[in-house]
Amino acid sequence: MAAYRVWLLAITYGPCFGVEIFMHNIVTSYYVDQFGLTLKTAGFAAGIFGLLALFARALGGLVSDRIAKPRGLDGRTLLLCAMLLGEGVCLIWFSQMQSVWIAVIAMTFFATFTHMACGATYALVPLIDRKALGGVAGIIGAGGNAGAVAAGFLMKAVGDAQPTLLILGSFVTVSAVCVIAVRFSGEHKAHEENLYQKALTERAALAA
Repeated sequence: MAAYRVWLLAITYGPCFGVEIFMHNIVTSYYVDQFGLTLKTAGFAAGIFGLLALFARALGGLVSDRIAKPRGLDGRTLLLCAMLLGEGVCLIWFSQMQSVWIAVIAMTFFATFTHMACGATYALVPLIDRKALGGVAGIIGAGGNAGAVAAGFLMKAVGDAQPTLLILGSFVTVSAVCVIAVRFSGEHKAHEENLYQKALTERAALAA
């Protein structure tokens, strides 16, 4: 069962980290071609996407940890599902904008959800299989790279950035279903909860 969870998360990491890599490659030229901005101005607008990674990725992991306290592993998966849904909807919104200012606002929301989804994904990674953590992290990380390559091939096939982003947004939204399919057994949840409580006890002992 652990293997199935790994591959599902690898599939969902493509629509968040893979789309992030893809956007870094095309977003500046998109602003130039779609809105007629100068390269310098487009670069400033596109820079927002990358700058948000400085805090939004960590925020995704932090929120996942906070939700895990009352909701456990199921709370973590529901959060990731919500982040992917938000990312997909905002990417569709961004792809349909004709006003550059609204497009920047849409991109800001889209980028925030994207980076948070990356952080929320890797908040789950250590909890999949602690005995094979390196393999789990590697496979899920490879899913992100595969997503970027797939997005590049889609762009080549479609030939235009705007419909490509619309298709990607639709795919990201649908991919949230994969997260819902990630399930943990009662035994697995109990084991993780015991480890969590043990860590809290050890921390309190050190602080005393």
